[in-house]
Amino acid sequence: MNPRGTIAGIAAVLLAAFGAIAPAQQAPPQTDTRVPALIASLGGRYGDKAAEELVAIGEPAVAPLLTELRAGGGRAQLACAPLARIGTAPAVDGVIVALRDPDPGVAASAAAALRVVKTARSADALSEALGRDDGPIRRAAALSLAALGDTRAVEPLRGGLQSAAWYVREETARALGGVRTADAAARLVSALDDPSGEVRFALREALAAQGDVAAGPAITALDSPSDRVRWQAAWTLGRLAAEGAVARLLQAIEDPDPVVRRESAVALGRIASARPAKSETLVEAVAGRLRHADPDVRVHAAWLLGELRSARAAAALVSALGDGASAWTAAAALGALAAPEAAVPLARALRSDEVRVRRAAAWALNRLQNPATVAALRPSLGDPDAEVRYWAATALRRIGTPDAASALATARPTPWDRGARRCAPPRSSAVIASGTVRLDGRHYRLYPEVLDARPDLPSPLTAADGTELVLAFLQNGKYGIVPATLKEAHGQCRADGRDFPTLEATGLHSVVELERARVITGRSAGEIADLARPGALSTDGFLAADEEVVDVLKDDNRTVSALGLTHADLARPLFHIWNMMRTDLDLGRWDMSTHRWGNVTALMSHGRLVTLAARDSKGGQFSIFADGLDGAFTIEIDTALTDAEQAFLRTRYPRLEAAAMDALVQSLTRIRTGEIQPHYVMWYGFYEGTTPWRTDPVALAFVFGLRTLQQIEAAFPGRLYDLMMTRFVRSTPQAPASGSRFP
Repeated sequence: MNPRGTIAGIAAVLLAAFGAIAPAQQAPPQTDTRVPALIASLGGRYGDKAAEELVAIGEPAVAPLLTELRAGGGRAQLACAPLARIGTAPAVDGVIVALRDPDPGVAASAAAALRVVKTARSADALSEALGRDDGPIRRAAALSLAALGDTRAVEPLRGGLQSAAWYVREETARALGGVRTADAAARLVSALDDPSGEVRFALREALAAQGDVAAGPAITALDSPSDRVRWQAAWTLGRLAAEGAVARLLQAIEDPDPVVRRESAVALGRIASARPAKSETLVEAVAGRLRHADPDVRVHAAWLLGELRSARAAAALVSALGDGASAWTAAAALGALAAPEAAVPLARALRSDEVRVRRAAAWALNRLQNPATVAALRPSLGDPDAEVRYWAATALRRIGTPDAASALATARPTPWDRGARRCAPPRSSAVIASGTVRLDGRHYRLYPEVLDARPDLPSPLTAADGTELVLAFLQNGKYGIVPATLKEAHGQCRADGRDFPTLEATGLHSVVELERARVITGRSAGEIADLARPGALSTDGFLAADEEVVDVLKDDNRTVSALGLTHADLARPLFHIWNMMRTDLDLGRWDMSTHRWGNVTALMSHGRLVTLAARDSKGGQFSIFADGLDGAFTIEIDTALTDAEQAFLRTRYPRLEAAAMDALVQSLTRIRTGEIQPHYVMWYGFYEGTTPWRTDPVALAFVFGLRTLQQIEAAFPGRLYDLMMTRFVRSTPQAPASGSRFP
C-alpha cells in the first residue's frame, strides 16, 4: 500500500467534507501570503518560530498544512504540530487521520501533536494508537494521553521508568505527573531511588503535580530502606501540605539520616504554613522533641517551633536556651516569633560563652526592639565577634531611645556597615553626551565607535549620570569604551531578600540567617543539593558530592568579609562582562560560525589587564535555585602575574613545590564561568562549590584588581594556599566545544 496515496485520499475526503460548500454560500477563501514561506521554514533552524507564526495565523494556514499532510513523509510530520495547535475541526481531524497513517514517522508525529487537543475524540484516537505494533508510536501516544490526564496512559508508560536512557525515564516521570491516580503516584514513588538527579527532580515535580493522591504512597515511602527515597518522600508530603502525614513526619524528624530529619522538619513547616490551624496542634508534639537524646533532633525541633508562628511555642524555646546543642536555634526561633516574653532570657543569652548563641540572641533582640534590653545590649558592642556587634548596634538604633543612642557612641565598625550599593557605585565627574564621554578635558567616542589609540581613562568608570564604562581591547588592535551599566530590569541589582534580608541590605550574609536557612527560593536545602550534585542538572555539578549549599555559602561569606568586600562588589565585574557580551550580540559582533566572541579580547579593570574568551552553546543549563535562570555561555577569564607578584608568592610560600605553586597561581588567575554566575553571586553570595566552574571570590578580587596580592595575603596570612586549594579544581586545557555543562 502506498502511504502517500493513502494519506492523500483521506485528506482529500476531509477537505471535501469540511471545505466544500455550495458556491452560492461560500465566502471568499481566506489567504495569507506568509503561509507558504513559513511552511517551507518548518524543518529549518527557525522552525519553532515558523510554527508559532502559523498558529497565530490560524484558519488561513489550515488548508496549506493539510496539503503538507497529503504529501506524506517529513512534510506531513512537520505539519502535525501546528495543525493540532490551531485546533479547528478540520485541522484536528486531519491530525487524527494522520495518527492512523502506515508511515510510523507520520503517525508518531501526529500522536505527539495531539497532546494539546483536550477532547474525548483525541484521547480515544490516542488510546487506539496504543495498539499499534510500532514502539515509538505507542510511546508518543501514551505520553500524549498522560498530558491529557487520561488514565489509559499509566500502564503503557510503566516500562519507561526502568529505561536504560535517563532522558526516557525523565520524560516518562513528567508525563505521569499529569495522570492524577494512586496507581500513577505509586509508580512514581517506586522510582525515587533513580541514579539520575535530573530524573529524581522530574519525579518529585510529578508527585507534587499529582496532588492528594500522592500522599498515601509518599507516607509509605517514609519506611523505605533508602535514605534518598525517605527524604524525597518527606519533601513530597511538604509540597502537598499533606495534613494526614503529620504524625509520620514527626517520627521522621528522628530518622537516622540527617537529610531525612531536616526535610521532615521543613515538610512540617510547610504543612503548618498552608494549614495555620495545624500549627497550634503541632506545638506540643514538636516541643517534646526538644528533650530528645539526639542533639540534631533538638535543633530541628527548635527551628520548627520558630516556623509554627505560635505564641505557645515561646515557653518551650526559652527553656531550650539552656541546652548547649539547640540554644542558638532556640534563640533565633524566639526572634522569628518576636516573642516579647523572651526579651529578658535573650538578654541573658548575650553573655553565653558560645558565639553562635550570642549571635542568635543579638539577632533576635534586634527583632524584638525592646527598650528594656538596652543595658544588656551595650556590652555586646564590644563583643569579639563582629556579627554580635552588628546586631547589637542595629538593635540599639532601632530601639532609638536616648540611652540607646548614647550607647552607640562606643560602637565599633563591622563588615556589614558599608551597604550593598548594587546599582549605585561611586560616581565620577565624567560627563556623557552625544555618544561621547568627557573627563578632565579629554573627549572620547563611546562604543560601538572604536578608537585607534588607548584612551586615558580609568576602567571601570562610573560617569556623573550613573553610566558604567569599561575599557575593552578589541581583536583588531583597537579599543572601545563600552557602556556596561548594571540594569535593574535584568535582575542585576537585587538580592534574595526574602531568604536573606541582611544580604539584601548590606551585601553580606548574616551567619544567623544562613544557619537558619532550610529553604532557598522555595527549594529545600536537600533538593538544592540533589540538583547541584555532579551528573544531576550538569555534568560537573554546582557542588561536590559531599558539600551542602549552606556550608559553601557560609565559607565564602567569611572569605568575602575578610577581604573587606561585599558579594555585590564581586558580582559587578562579572556583570560588566556579561553586559558587554550582550552588546556585541545585539550589534552582530559575535562570530556565529564558530560560536565565539571574537571581537573583545580583554578589558582593563582597576589597572589590571584581564583577558577574555567566550563562546555560546545551544543553552539549557538550568539553575539549581527556583529563580528562572538558565545558561548558554562559557566565559574564560584570565590575568597574568607580574614578576613582582611571582616573587612575592615565592617569598611567602617558599616550601611549595613547583606543581603546588602552579596550582596556586592558576587558582588565583583563571576563572571559568558563565552568565548564571554573576546572578548567583549577587542574589545569593553563591560562587559554587568544588567544581571546575567555581567562581572563587579571592580569584575575582585579584583578577579584577579589587585587591592586591599583598592585601589578600594580609587577610589570610600564611593560609592563602590552603584557602585556595580547599575548593580548587584544576581546569582542563580545553573546555568542551559546546560549552555545555549538561550530563
